[in-house]
Amino acid sequence: MTAHDAASHAGDAASMSLTPETIQLLRTQLRGVARCYHQRPAAEVFVQARAIRDTIERRMPLTHRPGQSSELYLLAGQACALLASAAFDLGSQQAAETLTMAALAYVRPIDHAPLAAWCGGNLALLAYWDGRPTEALEHVKAAQALATSGTAKLRLHSVAARTYAHLGMPEQVRYELEAAQQVDRDIRDDHHDDMGGEFGFSPERAAMSAGSSWLLVRDGGRAVDASSQALNLVRARPATEKSVKVEMEATADLALAQLLNGDLESAVTTLGPVFQLLPEQRVDGLLARLRGVRTQLTVPALQRRREASELGHYIESFSRDSARSTLPGVPGLEIEN
Repeated sequence: MTAHDAASHAGDAASMSLTPETIQLLRTQLRGVARCYHQRPAAEVFVQARAIRDTIERRMPLTHRPGQSSELYLLAGQACALLASAAFDLGSQQAAETLTMAALAYVRPIDHAPLAAWCGGNLALLAYWDGRPTEALEHVKAAQALATSGTAKLRLHSVAARTYAHLGMPEQVRYELEAAQQVDRDIRDDHHDDMGGEFGFSPERAAMSAGSSWLLVRDGGRAVDASSQALNLVRARPATEKSVKVEMEATADLALAQLLNGDLESAVTTLGPVFQLLPEQRVDGLLARLRGVRTQLTVPALQRRREASELGHYIESFSRDSARSTLPGVPGLEIEN
């Protein structure tokens, strides 16, 4: 809190001018939010990122230097991108799409390819979550043409694999996942790597996404392998670097894969840690995966088993309180841009 108060006071002192230190302060604040995304509730991230974005917008009229204006446009775009991620986790895909488009509106005048590529990938993700995989494919192909760093390419190959999985094309899924393994992570950019955090794409996140892709094409064996790999990677991280979101979403994917393979007992055991999550940690991606588990529990081979019925009721009860319910003004999640 002391650091926050000092930063706020420094920002107020610069309210009538724009110094290099002011821009650096904003960049540091935004990087801090991006890199701590996995440790904080999405509602808290949303509030912090919005406050930074509002400060950036107030600073914009204070300079006529092209270099400073470009830096502020980039930071405003990155703040909107963080808001988009938080809005998605809070269950508002429409708001997430609007905020992603706002990020693109900031970045296009300055031709910042890394953030534009990230936004294209995010629009693809939002499109396939909304049942528009053909549109998603258009977004991801356009984004891949802009990507230069290894992290950006890894993320977009993973998004492309999920898109092809929604289209029911397992061979293309395999191609994209193999391509993802060949990227050179030593090639970096200033958005996915230097800003990092939520804008990065860790190996465990890539493995989790691969598991989700294999589930969509009903390949339970490969889904178990990929989801298990994701869990091994995330659990090997120090506590301060561990993403609960990735761990729990990979756990839900593993449980669904086990059900596809007819292993109800393992699925019940696997989901145990998920049900320990606080409401603010129950993000929309996790709840969507649990809905998939709930649906699988109703197949003829499982629906009459007591364990399946109990697990289904537990999922329904668990899903009533979620991250969406922790933000004032929800469920509408009205977001002013």
